[in-house]
Amino acid sequence: MKNANLITTLVCLFFGVTKLSAQDNLAITRSGHVPAGDLYKIFYVPFAVPEGIAKISVKQTYSGQAQRKNVLNLGIYGPQGYQLGNPAGFRGWSGGGKTEFFISAREASTSYIPGKIDAGTWNIIMYASTITAEGIDWKLEITLTPGPDGVPFQMTPAAQTVNNKPGWYRGDLHMHTYHSDGKRTQQELVNEALATGLDFIVSTEHNTNSANLSWGGYPTRNLLVLNGEEVTTTDFGHWNAIGINPQTYIDWRYSPQDSVIGDYIHRVHDDNGLAIVNHPFYANKFIFDVGPFDGIEVWNGPWDKLDEQAVKWWDQLLRQGKIKLAIAASDTHTMNPRENRLGIPQTIVYANSLSRQDVMAGLKAGKAYLARDHKISLSLVAACGDATAGIGEKLVAPPAKSIRVQFSLQGAAEAVITLHSDKGVLRTGKATAASGQFGWDVPAGSARYLRVEARTPQGDMLALTNPVWLQ
Repeated sequence: MKNANLITTLVCLFFGVTKLSAQDNLAITRSGHVPAGDLYKIFYVPFAVPEGIAKISVKQTYSGQAQRKNVLNLGIYGPQGYQLGNPAGFRGWSGGGKTEFFISAREASTSYIPGKIDAGTWNIIMYASTITAEGIDWKLEITLTPGPDGVPFQMTPAAQTVNNKPGWYRGDLHMHTYHSDGKRTQQELVNEALATGLDFIVSTEHNTNSANLSWGGYPTRNLLVLNGEEVTTTDFGHWNAIGINPQTYIDWRYSPQDSVIGDYIHRVHDDNGLAIVNHPFYANKFIFDVGPFDGIEVWNGPWDKLDEQAVKWWDQLLRQGKIKLAIAASDTHTMNPRENRLGIPQTIVYANSLSRQDVMAGLKAGKAYLARDHKISLSLVAACGDATAGIGEKLVAPPAKSIRVQFSLQGAAEAVITLHSDKGVLRTGKATAASGQFGWDVPAGSARYLRVEARTPQGDMLALTNPVWLQ
């Protein structure tokens, strides 16, 4: 009898009958094979949803899944469509982080967007990011549950202002929760950020804005939460859209050859946000044109040789006159204690208040330095006569004058200090337990900018400033 009901339901669905009896779930199965040569190739699996459905549940299984020999990424689009650049149909993306999810009007699995289940053709989106020579045999089990829509989901975005005090604020600009491939809840992340002494964090889940819709539902006390998204392309690199509106979704389904990256950066800028290149030398190297981007994540997690490459690349861009903000972020996925901890490293920005508007304004102005942890703080000021300029600011210095550079460092005894310009390293020094104060004289007109690095005697980065600009 159950089989007869299912056959009847399927016949009704495909011949235009759009009502489903309240007692029957509709089970849909789709299966297929991804050949080894289709690594990173996106494909869509359509299925029809009749009227009267209250919930969609999806379960994905595939060969090599348990051993992670294969990874088949997963997401879904509603009947509004999945065309590139059309955000209306987007209903969630969990990548390789989940193999099951559900969506209803009131709630959804993390990574997915709650809302009304509209009748029409829905599409599961998948692609393989790890694949064996045998390819991947996959299966989707889709369950449609009938019923009323129920109470609709209410968006609760994060507060945009914490206080109106000017100062230097410590933040982590790259992290993950269960809304993508992280292993912590939103509340656990908030608790960890408060315990770590951070003033702000940026929520950057892979290819979804689902977390941004609910940050206001978590008690954050003195913590500012900014919305973001890690735009994770298939094999062309990752970038962060930070400071965007909670409902903004940035598409990721394009290559450098499509020449559309500027369109999506414009969408970030329309929200007064910033587009930041992430870990440019990791496994998925960044191969888009860096020109339209606002900044570079030169320091991702504990310092390593890939960060060294990123700093050198950033420095080369500065010397070429390409002004890019440097940031540091943890890219943390799991709770402490782990090596990849929240707030290690961090970006410290000067802002007129602890608010979305002013923190973003400080970052855009380059008024930021990077530090290994909360123990390290610094200041950098260049002066010529009565004129002074700090990190991110401009100093006008007549050619006949000398520029006095004052640098102070706290929390990093024995650090090796280097003063850099577009001409290379200008000065060096070493901090002691008693003093981290340095003063250097630089001829005006000898450099376009000045920035400082502090490293361990072994060469690992402790702190790094964005430039003071000289005119």
